[in-house]
Amino acid sequence: MRAERRDDKQTVYWVLCVLASAVALFPLGCDYIMEGGIVTEWLARVAEMAEGFRRGEFCLFPSLETRMATGMTENVMNSNLWFLLPGFLYFLTGKMVLAYRVYLLLVQIGTFLAALLCFRRVLGQERMEMSVCIGVVLYMTNPYRIYVCYDVANLSQATAWMLLPIYVWAVYGLFVSGGRLRELAIAALALAGTGYADIIFLLTAAGITLLAGVAARRPFPCMAAAAGCLLALPGLLRLGRYLFTDEFAQWEIPLQMIMQKGYHVGQFFSSYAFRDGKPGMGLGMMIGLLAALWLRFVDGEKVTDRNKRGFVPIALFLTALSLFCFPWDMLQRLGEWAIKLISLIGTPAVFWGMATAAFSVPAADSVERVSRRGNKLAARAIPVAVILFCVGICVYHCNMLTYSRLPMETGF
Repeated sequence: MRAERRDDKQTVYWVLCVLASAVALFPLGCDYIMEGGIVTEWLARVAEMAEGFRRGEFCLFPSLETRMATGMTENVMNSNLWFLLPGFLYFLTGKMVLAYRVYLLLVQIGTFLAALLCFRRVLGQERMEMSVCIGVVLYMTNPYRIYVCYDVANLSQATAWMLLPIYVWAVYGLFVSGGRLRELAIAALALAGTGYADIIFLLTAAGITLLAGVAARRPFPCMAAAAGCLLALPGLLRLGRYLFTDEFAQWEIPLQMIMQKGYHVGQFFSSYAFRDGKPGMGLGMMIGLLAALWLRFVDGEKVTDRNKRGFVPIALFLTALSLFCFPWDMLQRLGEWAIKLISLIGTPAVFWGMATAAFSVPAADSVERVSRRGNKLAARAIPVAVILFCVGICVYHCNMLTYSRLPMETGF
C-alpha cells in the first residue's frame, strides 16, 4: 500500500510539473510572431544564417550589416551558434514563423529537462518528489524568464537560461563528489554553450564558480570553469578585441551608465505588473522564501546540507549586483575597457533574473520541509498555493502579451 501511494504521489507530481511547465508554451500557440522587444534582431540574424547556407558559408557572429539593419546592439558580442537550427529551417522552408516557433518550443522543452535534471541532484532526490516538482515549476514559470523569452524576446538569453541548470548540475556534482571526469566535461561544455549564447552569463557563471571553488578549496569546479572559457575562446577573443582595441568602432556600440537601471527593493516583490523591464519574484517564489525564513527564525530548523545552503549567498550576491545602489559607475572608472564591458550588461536586472534562479533551490526545499510538518493545513495548503500562484501569474503574463501585442510583419 505504501509503495502504491508513493507511486501515485509521483504520478501527481509529474502531471503537475508537466502541466505547469506547459503554461510557458502558451504564446507559441499563435501562428505569428508578436511584435515588441528585440525580436527583429533575432529575425535578422536567422535570415543571415539562412543566406549563409545558400552561399555555403557559416557566420559564427553577426555581421556589421545585420547590426546596422536592425539598429540593435544588445547581442552583438553573442554568437549565432545556437541559431543554426532556425536558420536551417528558414533556409529549407522559407517560413520564419515556423523557425521561430520550433526554436522556442525546443528551448522550453530543453529548459524543462535541464531543470528537472538539476533539481533532482541539488535537492538530493532520485525520483520525482514534491521539492523537485516545486523547483521545476518555480524555474519554468519564473517571471524574469518569461519576460526574457516573450516580452523582451531576447532569445540569446533565453538559450542561456536553458543551459544554466545543466551547468549547475555538473558543477554541483564536482563540489559534492570531489571531481569526476564526466561532470567536468559536461560543466565545461555547458559553460561554453552558455558563452556562445550570452557572454555576460558566461562571465557571471565562471566568476561565481571560481569564487565558490576557492572558498571551498575545490580545484575541479575551477578547472571546469577554465575549460569552459577555453572552449568559448572565439567569443572571449572577440570580446577582448572590443574591450581593448578600436576594431569595433564602426559598430557604434553605445556606452552607457547602468546603475540607475537597477532594482529598488520594492520592485523585487512585484507579481502581476511591473515597469521598466523589472519583473519581481512572483507570489510563488515569495511564499517559498517566506517559508524558509519561518523555518529558520521562528521554528529554529536549520538546513544541514551546506551544499544546499550555498545557493543562498549566491542569490544574495546576485541580488546585490542588481540593486540601483550597486556602484557600477565607480567600477566604470577603472578604464575604457570597464566602461565598454559594463555597458554590454545593458541593465543590472539580468542579475536579478539569475538570483531568482538561485533562490528556487531554497524556496523549493523549504516548501517540501513545510509539507512534512505536523500542521496538516499548512503542509497541504502551502505547496498547492505555490503551484497555483506560479501557474496563475505565468498565465496572466502570457495572456497579456498574447492579447496586447500585434502580429509582426517579418519582412523575411
